[in-house]
Amino acid sequence: MKFFKYILLLFFLSNSSFLLANDSSKKQKDSKLNNNISVQDYYSYANYAFEKQQWSDVVDYCRVIIQKYPQSIFTKDALFYLGVSYFNLKEYELSNRYFTRYLKDDFNPKYFEESMHYKFSIAEKFKEGSKKRLFGKGPKLIVADDDALAIYDEIISSMPLHELAIKSLFSKGQILLETEEYKDSVLTFEQIVSKFPKHELAIESFIQIGKVYLKQTNYKKQDLDNLELAELNLKNLKDAQPQETEKIKELETILLQMKEIFANGFLEIADFYKRTNKKEAAIIYYSKILNAFPQTQVAVLAKEKIDQLNAK
Repeated sequence: MKFFKYILLLFFLSNSSFLLANDSSKKQKDSKLNNNISVQDYYSYANYAFEKQQWSDVVDYCRVIIQKYPQSIFTKDALFYLGVSYFNLKEYELSNRYFTRYLKDDFNPKYFEESMHYKFSIAEKFKEGSKKRLFGKGPKLIVADDDALAIYDEIISSMPLHELAIKSLFSKGQILLETEEYKDSVLTFEQIVSKFPKHELAIESFIQIGKVYLKQTNYKKQDLDNLELAELNLKNLKDAQPQETEKIKELETILLQMKEIFANGFLEIADFYKRTNKKEAAIIYYSKILNAFPQTQVAVLAKEKIDQLNAK
């Protein structure tokens, strides 16, 4: 029992010390923020907090610098620090806003490349599902795909030959695919293939183009143009990267999936004619499957059904 009381006492004392330390730290920061000190001092406090990764403190000090001393030589760095801090606080919309302000009207800012890397990471967070607030307030409920696309475009135009631009093009194409902007998605992936043919994402772009055509394919909408384009895409990959056998197989599998869907469309029509006792029409459509899509599983089924009809 005494031991238990001793443990409780230690717990109480340690927590009290922690709360007192926190309270003391907060009072010190409040005193710094409220006192009429120089911009150099605020910048020094912000730098110290930045090094210690005390992101909320960085925000407090840098906001004072921006609001009280907008013309200071320290204001530019304060904008960058705010972008970094809000990123680490997972406030991605605010982070992007401050990086944009940092980069504005400056052709060669000190932290240009770092800012663009952060912007790319913010766009990736939005792409992965991080949401933003409505009018910057309340809970994060709004899908931020448009914000991600705007950031990718900014990176592509600002540093067109950089690795980040290639990655931005690829991610942009993926978002356009998911949002069913199929034509723009294909055009985006084709940019990678044409501008950066040796890059690993060029090979992946062939796969993504195949996925665009697959996503547009259903047995009720028999668009043979997409099938022809998918076959051309496969040929282009074989011509450009013949050594990439695994990727070629992956694209061949996508193309075969498309053919199975097309074949199923013909199968449904053939089965309808079979059920309505229109034998010759049914055989015509089963034969179309055998001629157009002989390598599909549906073709095996169609052959069986033709044999059944001919046996009657």
